[in-house]
Amino acid sequence: MRSKTLYQNIQRLLPTFEAAARLESFTLAGEEVGLSQSSVSKQIMQLESRLGQPLFVRAHKQISLTPGGDRLLRVYSAASSQIIDTLEDLIQDRSRQQIVLSTSTANATFMLLPRVAEVRECFGGGEIFVVTADPQGIEPTGQVDLIFTFGEPDFPGLTLRPLFSDIMTPVCSPDFLKKNGPLLKVTDLQNCELLYMQAQHPSWVGWRQWLREFSLEPPKNQRTMGFNNYYNLIQACLAGQGVALGYLRVLGELLEAGRLVTPLPEFLQTEDKYHIAWPSHRPPDFPIQRFEEWLTRRYGGPIKGFSLSGD
Repeated sequence: MRSKTLYQNIQRLLPTFEAAARLESFTLAGEEVGLSQSSVSKQIMQLESRLGQPLFVRAHKQISLTPGGDRLLRVYSAASSQIIDTLEDLIQDRSRQQIVLSTSTANATFMLLPRVAEVRECFGGGEIFVVTADPQGIEPTGQVDLIFTFGEPDFPGLTLRPLFSDIMTPVCSPDFLKKNGPLLKVTDLQNCELLYMQAQHPSWVGWRQWLREFSLEPPKNQRTMGFNNYYNLIQACLAGQGVALGYLRVLGELLEAGRLVTPLPEFLQTEDKYHIAWPSHRPPDFPIQRFEEWLTRRYGGPIKGFSLSGD
């Protein structure tokens, strides 16, 4: 405790020391820190007493630093410079608007990150901090400004704006199709390993629900591999491990690049839609219309490489 008190007393005297050393005058230092010349001299003597050595050589109307004083000045000046830089950063952080956007890992990876520049322009080039949370993409910390999610959120206290539904159809890698195809009809899926995601929310459509739309049931002894994260599921699909149910608006970039293909014309349009949402008690203080329009234009229209008419 005594050492802590000693250091605190020394720290209190350092600004006066720095001014006197820089200006080479107790009088000028007093004018800068708001003390009399005698008070500055007294504080310097207190500092020297606590350090056990002189910091200044005193001559007639002139002072200069001792080796110890010079060493202390250099260290104190470097530390002060770092403090000033940090303060400037903190002030800039406070003045710079940061928008915290929450979404699922899959939405962030496949929809937003490939087009970071476009997303940033939706908010006037401001700083975007993306938070991922699965399964719905809603980070419930209260620090989120905007949410991009599929399905109507379970969380209370959110204002919702619906966007567009999705299209679900089987997807696989070209290599998988080459080795295990062709897949010409839905019943051909019975001979494939089906990759599935564990249902974590009512909005999620699984293989059983999708197949029932075409009057089929998954075979009981069919090989399957499950995941609790859609991103990991798609990574396995890209690696040729099986067939996944593809949310085509999420996977549009992969389809367009030819990394995934849709072997069957059958599809299911989801009842649930994508939404943007925000805390009702804290409406966005930034425009969201451009982001909404960008999402609709980029992902809400026709899907390249897939025909909804089946042609």
